[in-house]
Amino acid sequence: MATDCPSARRGLRAGIGGLILFALGGFMANSALAQTVAPHRPGHVYLMRGLFNVFSLGMDELAAKLQRAGVKAEAVSYTSWSSLADSITANFRAGNREPIILMGHSYGADTTISLARKLNERRIPVALIVNFDPTAPDRVPPNVRRIINFYVPTAWGRPVEASKQFHGSLSNLNEGGQYSHFDVDKGEALHRKAIAAVLQAVGRGTYRVKRPAKRDHVSEAPVQ
Repeated sequence: MATDCPSARRGLRAGIGGLILFALGGFMANSALAQTVAPHRPGHVYLMRGLFNVFSLGMDELAAKLQRAGVKAEAVSYTSWSSLADSITANFRAGNREPIILMGHSYGADTTISLARKLNERRIPVALIVNFDPTAPDRVPPNVRRIINFYVPTAWGRPVEASKQFHGSLSNLNEGGQYSHFDVDKGEALHRKAIAAVLQAVGRGTYRVKRPAKRDHVSEAPVQ
């Protein structure tokens, strides 16, 4: 028995060493895998209603859908855009780097760009803007990575134009004949597309968009 003890101890040490190496190998492999997977960034969507804060209830519906999809979203009056810019700035300077996403309808769509321009002055990026029929939009500033503009070419709706420094993605989607200025913010097909764009912006991959009916077809119009 006494002669077997040293060999037994050596065997035990070798076994323990093997287990440690196995565990370290698994940890390193998992760490490498984690680095290759895009992180999920929660994101925050600010949706701005239009005139009198009562004609854009589609923004509230869309906010609720985004919340159910796991993205923070809140609908506010377009008149609060300046104070909202200050709030976003304070969060950014405090170290919050989650994607900033802006949406709006009518006057609210105009102010998403006003807000983005204010953030551009403060060197704060905007991951995505989704607008529903802006009436007098300013030019899109260079801090915006992507903008999708659903518009109805009537007396109110307008396509958006980019500033000279803009290098992001801009899509003007003509919804004429499908929606009016007063219901484009509530279009179910447009909501699905907006949610898909948001989930892509926050690193959640793709969002299954149901095949639209023929009446939901949209065409891309060039920027004027």
